[in-house]
Amino acid sequence: MAGETLIAILILLPLATAAVGLAVKDDKLRRPFIILPSMALIAASVLLLFRVLDHGTITFTPSGTWDPIILILELALLAYFLYLGVIRKHVLVLGLAGFQLALFCLLKFAWLPSGFKAQPALHVDLLAVVMCLVISVVGSLIVMYGLNYMQNHERHLGLTATRQHIFFFFLVGFLGAMNGLVFANSLLWLFFFWEITTLCCYHLIRHDLTDEAEQNAMRALWMNLVGGVAVVGGMALTYQASGTLSMMELTGFGTVGPVLLLPLALFCLAGFTKAAQVPFQSWLLGAMVAPTPVSALLHSSTMVKAGVYLVLRLAPAYQDTYLSAVLAIFGAFVFMVTSLLAISQPVSKRVLAYSTISSLGLIICLAGINSGLAVAAAVALIIFHAVTKGVLFLVVGIVEQDIHSRNIEDMEGLTARLPVISGLAIAGMIVMLFVPFGVLFAKWAGIQAAATPFSEFYPLVVVFLAVGSAAGMVFWVRWIGRLISNVTTADGPPAEVRREPRASVPYLVVFSLVGGAVVLSVLAAPLVSWLINPAIAAMGYSPALDTAGWYLTTPFGSFSPWALFIVVALALLLPALLVKARPEEVMPVYLCGVNQPAEGPTFRSIADTPAAVETGGMYWTQAFGERSLNTWVNGAGIVLLAALFLGVIM
Repeated sequence: MAGETLIAILILLPLATAAVGLAVKDDKLRRPFIILPSMALIAASVLLLFRVLDHGTITFTPSGTWDPIILILELALLAYFLYLGVIRKHVLVLGLAGFQLALFCLLKFAWLPSGFKAQPALHVDLLAVVMCLVISVVGSLIVMYGLNYMQNHERHLGLTATRQHIFFFFLVGFLGAMNGLVFANSLLWLFFFWEITTLCCYHLIRHDLTDEAEQNAMRALWMNLVGGVAVVGGMALTYQASGTLSMMELTGFGTVGPVLLLPLALFCLAGFTKAAQVPFQSWLLGAMVAPTPVSALLHSSTMVKAGVYLVLRLAPAYQDTYLSAVLAIFGAFVFMVTSLLAISQPVSKRVLAYSTISSLGLIICLAGINSGLAVAAAVALIIFHAVTKGVLFLVVGIVEQDIHSRNIEDMEGLTARLPVISGLAIAGMIVMLFVPFGVLFAKWAGIQAAATPFSEFYPLVVVFLAVGSAAGMVFWVRWIGRLISNVTTADGPPAEVRREPRASVPYLVVFSLVGGAVVLSVLAAPLVSWLINPAIAAMGYSPALDTAGWYLTTPFGSFSPWALFIVVALALLLPALLVKARPEEVMPVYLCGVNQPAEGPTFRSIADTPAAVETGGMYWTQAFGERSLNTWVNGAGIVLLAALFLGVIM
């Protein structure tokens, strides 16, 4: 199939499915209507990968009728944001939307010549294909998961009239908008798809129409409108300085002159807002009020990935500049502080949110380090983070609908009640933190890249990355500890094992993502050799990861996934095969007193008084809580952003 046809399918099929799906209100009709296009989207993204690997980059411009269509839709979209500011009486939304609309009209109708086009409109290289695979494969699986989830969600809310057709309109449309964004070479086209993602995000967060949902949706809207204004400002300055609005031309120059650093800084600011970097992190934390498929999609394959994609895509243009060094420090700082903030969170979705912001900060840091090794690590982290974070959010959604809580403390002993989904959750967390899985490999390569003296600030970056990595170990291991803890007395009742619907769509989706994470980790060396190294080479970087013999080797050391997998497998299997505990050897938990043969875990405490056993995690809220850290964290983030822009301007 021709590359142009595949690109059209990947952009237009989700948008068309979303539009037609507005009329489908019957659950039985919706299921095939969503599943079949989702499978087609997955297939098209895989075919596009092989097409680009075989024939190279695809560049083309659709027929001229698309430019006026996109312009009309763009103006309507900006006017809609202005309308929202008016009817919601939200000063920030009103001001930002009005300024954005006025600036865009000034650029389009006053500064650009009549009939101006950035040629080609679309440019699909291997980096765009990597992003497309993340969007289309992980995103489509999340959409299919949402079919069962939303039925249970509306039943739990007691809704009499379904709003699923509206929900899936924005959820499925999101995928088409994201594919358009990563394929766009014309900055005018990129801006159009950028604003569609903002629209979808706003409506998905407010889906339940509660006061809390409405407030958080408006916060997400105004913060992302800051990014929209930055994109328009960046386009205006780019055209004034270079006469182009082509991403290829902007990055193809190599390192740009000082006059283009300011628009590049504005584009990076737009990426920060989309990726919820400090001090814009509150919109993503507020988005947790949305149904779980929304959280999974935003975090793994769409909204936040758009932000880091833009920063990474532009990296060749600001290599070896002041902007690059500040980005490295800023990203490393965000990685550290959000990892520390995650330690204090007892709510599972907030832990996942801070973990996402932290990982995105690491990707931005790697883009700032801007070496071949750093960019390869960033691309690897985008892939592995998308798959693994999808797993964790979907697992939390299943658990939440079963125990009716998002609190990690309420998940204590869940392995005894829901062993399958708990096992999948633990597998996802292990992939995030443990040897030899892909996320750890990406962090290993990233820290090695940071240890190379790319600037006089590199020791500070290495310290930030080391502290952030240690904090990540704390919150993941603590969560695993809650899942496997199950304190009972010898005579206490056994935990009730629930019957889990293993063949259901949600379970199959989670199984697929966990399997994908493990397979990609085992095949990390071929993945680097076959996809990641060619992707960064197409961006102009020299590959710094040698993959001979399935080892991943850098100038500083090597990472051997297959050998590590064998060692880990033996460490787990041998004790299970060789060590068997006899029933008489199983003893009740020692509770510093005499255990009571009563209902529930109790023991004799001071003066023989029966005391109930209570266990819990340590969250260190005084040291790492939001109330303690947020003020100075946000302040430091603002200072770093100010330093970025002041340095660029001066």
